[in-house]
Amino acid sequence: MARALDFAVRALALAGGLALLGLIAMVGLSALGSAAQKLSHAAWLGGTVTGVLAGLGPIKASFELIEASLPMIVFAALPLVQHNHAHARVDFLAERLPHPVRRVLAIAWPALTALLMAVIAWRLGAGMLGKMRSGTTTFLLGWPLWWFYAACLPGAWLTALVAAAQTGAALARPGRSAR
Repeated sequence: MARALDFAVRALALAGGLALLGLIAMVGLSALGSAAQKLSHAAWLGGTVTGVLAGLGPIKASFELIEASLPMIVFAALPLVQHNHAHARVDFLAERLPHPVRRVLAIAWPALTALLMAVIAWRLGAGMLGKMRSGTTTFLLGWPLWWFYAACLPGAWLTALVAAAQTGAALARPGRSAR
């Protein structure tokens, strides 16, 4: 199961990374299109480039795509962050605690993460169902909002699963508090 979990974590992170690269490319193309549109209306050029640049402009509703896609990208990265124990940590106090307290913390933190991510995933699913029922769409593109909720669910549930597996592994390690 550890191999399957590792594969799922890495595949989802790769998909999120590719989506982020796509957004970066879209923003760049939109900025170039906007600059080309402004250049085509430049009075100092006397309209000489208007025909060449006609029809160019910013990508329609690029801000909608960014605002709807970024949460999915973040949720796609969370399982890898959890898997690699890469969350921001402040250990200057925890390292000075007695060994039994550190052991409890080594079990409690991933357990709490699993619980919270399961609650977040559950509420994302409930929100998605609400958006499906209401038929809410994006303003300019008219895309159903539930699509974007659905895209966040795999990352939320996978993060909860990774944290639950880490909790089990911490429980199985007798007497050690290490990650």
